[in-house]
Amino acid sequence: MEIIQTKQENSGIPQGVFLRRSKVAKPGSSCFYEIDDLKIGNEVMIYGRKFHIVSCNGSTKEYVTKNHGWGTQEVESLPLPRDHFSESIKAKMRRESGVPGVDRKRKMNDLKLVMESMLGKESSITDRGMFLECGTDALCFHVIWDDRERLYGDIQYFRLFYHLADDTIEIMRAQVKSNDGRDGFPKLLKRSKLPKSGKPGIDSDYYTWKDLAIGESLNVFGRMMLIAKCDAFTRQYYASNGIDLKDDVVLRNSEKKVEVKRVIPPYNGFGSEEDSLRSCTGSLNPPPPKKDLQKMRDKGGMILRFNAQLVSDKSDDLNRRFVFQFFMEDDTISIREPPVRNSGVMGGSFLGRNNTIKRSNGEPFTAKDMYVGNTIDIVGHRFLLLNADEFTYKLMECDDRTFPYSSLPRLQEELSSKQDQIKTYFLSSDYDGNGILDMEGLTACCNHIGLAFNEQEIITIWRKLDKKGKGKVAFKKLIALSSEEPFGSGRL
Repeated sequence: MEIIQTKQENSGIPQGVFLRRSKVAKPGSSCFYEIDDLKIGNEVMIYGRKFHIVSCNGSTKEYVTKNHGWGTQEVESLPLPRDHFSESIKAKMRRESGVPGVDRKRKMNDLKLVMESMLGKESSITDRGMFLECGTDALCFHVIWDDRERLYGDIQYFRLFYHLADDTIEIMRAQVKSNDGRDGFPKLLKRSKLPKSGKPGIDSDYYTWKDLAIGESLNVFGRMMLIAKCDAFTRQYYASNGIDLKDDVVLRNSEKKVEVKRVIPPYNGFGSEEDSLRSCTGSLNPPPPKKDLQKMRDKGGMILRFNAQLVSDKSDDLNRRFVFQFFMEDDTISIREPPVRNSGVMGGSFLGRNNTIKRSNGEPFTAKDMYVGNTIDIVGHRFLLLNADEFTYKLMECDDRTFPYSSLPRLQEELSSKQDQIKTYFLSSDYDGNGILDMEGLTACCNHIGLAFNEQEIITIWRKLDKKGKGKVAFKKLIALSSEEPFGSGRL
């Protein structure tokens, strides 16, 4: 015996083979079911399920009547119970499949009509004359939906398009400012005929272009919308048909906009300032600040190192020395304090590499601020730059645009303008008569002749005079330097 359940589409039940081919024992007995137990009208209990036999096919009727002597009444079919759901689904599929003579009572899908016409089916020529006359012309109106009577209601603005070819109406949302709190949907009403009663039906009266006028209201499925404005083509069309439209209604009332100025909070010192400003842009996941890749390629590995002193009123801080480093690739600063035994101060990293700003004007530190003799006010401490290493001096002298205090041609021009005064100072101040000059004497000479050079400029001139680093040079070298023609320096 084998039992198969007929499959039904979208039934939600796993159908198919209910009982695989096997012998089935009768309940409460060791005997198996035979063919005489399966007469029409009998009830069979199989594994706790009761089956009622109602009919059989022709070959089965012929076999049991010849071989088992069944009568005519024993093979007569009984009526099946009605399945109203299956009947409704079949009727719906007949309407959808286009069976001739079946009233669909629904509009066919436009794409389906196109595909059927491509396959050779004749299409209806109803309203084709209006299409040939009007084409794709449409009347455009601006409508207002005032929904403020409901809770959380508001005034909303839409555009209504009336297509002259088939008297259909399409309503789309007007362009409004972003972040208005509503989901952006393209259409309020897709292209279709609009019934005046708000309820579609066979005998419904639909809106036409003669019912649309400025100042009139129309019922869009329970939403009363006011026609407030139209375009130039619509006015021209109504004028050609002898109808004068009213003047446009003001769509939006003039409301005073509240200007909200964004106030950037002050920098709290944590992380870099650029990274902190990213959290003020309004994004929930702010991207990292952009880096100047070209500058990083050109200035990569260029580090200005200075020996710095902490400017403080405390006597314990007078002998503290720091290594002040400025990274030119990203304008970051780091400060380290070399450890000194038995000093009572733990050395190490004083300031990690970070972008810092000036307390005076809030601008970031640049390479132009790095020169000997300058006082750097950073993280609540003031550092005096005492001197620099050889690499820093050479780097500054080769880039006089970034470091104007290390521009030797400019300093040489200023010395040339005071050449006579330099010679007079040498004759009056060389008491020993040896003609030797040191850095302190160079500073005194420049101050005496009216050249107020800072420490970086004095060092630049002295490095030109004392190339061997002996600490003393002949005075005639200064005179020779002031008498030479200014020469250009290289560019970094």
